[in-house]
Amino acid sequence: MKTQKEIESKIKEIEDSYKHVLSGSVATVFINAPRALEQIAAETKLQVLYWSLGRKFKSKLKGVDR
Repeated sequence: MKTQKEIESKIKEIEDSYKHVLSGSVATVFINAPRALEQIAAETKLQVLYWSLGRKFKSKLKGVDR
């Protein structure tokens, strides 16, 4: 990925494939470890890609799983 278009395409791909964990509440390792790890992976990838475009990633996750 070298161009802005390629990076934006990858962002869209990640948002689509991780849609199920990028909304709702933040998972904790004690309550739902698989979801928590997927959230960390997806948000980390998105943060890096947004940073490479000079933008700031804003998480849509709210609250905490109980």
